[in-house]
Amino acid sequence: MGAIDGKKSISAAVAFSLALVGSALTGPAQAQTLGGLPVDRLPAAGGIVTVLAILAVIIGSILTSPRMKNSSLFNRLFIVVAVAAGFFSALSSAIGFSLITSQENEDFLRNAVLPPAFGVFVFFLAVAIWVGGAEFMRHRDWFRAMGDGFIADMAFFIERCIKLFVVIPILAVVLFFVSTWTTVVGIGGADAVRYTYRFEIDRLSAECAGITNYRLKDFLFLEDLRLSVDDITRVADAERVGGSQSGAAGAGAVTEYYTRLAAWYQGLEESVATIMEAPHPSGLDPYKPEICAAKADELQRLLSRNAHDNIDRWAREFETAFNDFAVVMNRWRHDRRIELLLDQQLVNFNRANPKPVGARITARQHAAIDRYAAEVEDALKTLVRRQKLAKPPIPQKSAAELSPARGLEIFREWLSPPEPVAEEEKRSRTQAIVAQEFVPGLSTITPRDAVLKNANIFSDVWALAISWDYAPYILMFAFLFFPSAERAAGYKD
Repeated sequence: MGAIDGKKSISAAVAFSLALVGSALTGPAQAQTLGGLPVDRLPAAGGIVTVLAILAVIIGSILTSPRMKNSSLFNRLFIVVAVAAGFFSALSSAIGFSLITSQENEDFLRNAVLPPAFGVFVFFLAVAIWVGGAEFMRHRDWFRAMGDGFIADMAFFIERCIKLFVVIPILAVVLFFVSTWTTVVGIGGADAVRYTYRFEIDRLSAECAGITNYRLKDFLFLEDLRLSVDDITRVADAERVGGSQSGAAGAGAVTEYYTRLAAWYQGLEESVATIMEAPHPSGLDPYKPEICAAKADELQRLLSRNAHDNIDRWAREFETAFNDFAVVMNRWRHDRRIELLLDQQLVNFNRANPKPVGARITARQHAAIDRYAAEVEDALKTLVRRQKLAKPPIPQKSAAELSPARGLEIFREWLSPPEPVAEEEKRSRTQAIVAQEFVPGLSTITPRDAVLKNANIFSDVWALAISWDYAPYILMFAFLFFPSAERAAGYKD
């Protein structure tokens, strides 16, 4: 009677679930909600209901099966737990397998067939190990001819211990590599990759902020250059009005020289301003600090997209956007156009210096011209020196540089941690050293490496995968110490 009632309740639950799915699929397309649930959430709700319906059928079949009439409730629930664990492990393992093996190209067998097939394999493997293993452990193999008695019971207990603590753990090791590992990758693989890439986005944002601050110093240099132009212009005006340098006021050779030198210096200032105002060769303006936040936001949006649709395409699109911006920042770092222009003008200063020659100037005027030319040259050298001393910040180390281990090297790193690297002696950052410094690109990592590298961060994922893969093993101890737990009342030994 209980079995019939159980079947009716399960059938009702399945019918209700299917009706819910049917109403979700056949409801009006124009409705924004259906039963209070947003339409865009219906596929997820349908998936949940389908999974629950399948589980209800499986649990109902186990609890109401005539073959289980002499089994205890604990034994039936043990089978339910083992089957449910295998079911959920199969789902997450299929997802993990797809993250490990899928490719960006349209490979039907590799991308669409292999992951669910692997999930089915994991399900039957888990059921075979736990359900079959429990039955294997409960039956005598070595001491069947001993009959009953205390010695026979002790021999049977020893046999069960060997099976429970030796044979089944060996089978569980196979399950770990086949199921638990892919379960962890399936549940936490994409999030572990995101964790590493968020660190990289933060690094790139810090690099961008430092480089844009370095480039904004060009405005201070330009302002200094403009002040120098104003100073030279005032000296030229003072010479023309009062002869402040040569003692001879009015138009003359010295005044003409000062005016022409001021015009040359102003042309230099205009050239620097043109370089800064023109579109940057990289395609992005380093003098707009808000570009750092905009790029970080763009990368975060790429990172937050669904990685499970196609993990390779998702990773490639993010990597391309990241590395493209890293290349742009390196062009900002190594942009020496202003410095090279000033160097060239300083080298050519004597050739471009419009000094008057001939007998039309006096010795006093000649001395004033030479003295002021030296002052202008020293001022230009000071500006060039200041521009060279302004250097971009030292590039930060990427995740791959901080922890380069990948694959099996991660396990070796756990077993034998590398010795701390001694700090390098500080050395002067010459221009040659700065020219060899580059912002590192993206530290690419796969889901399987990411969950290992960040096992301490995703410890809850590991705990979850281990718990539902090995919960049946804990329940099997009851069969060891309490053999009567297998049989229902009236069927016990």
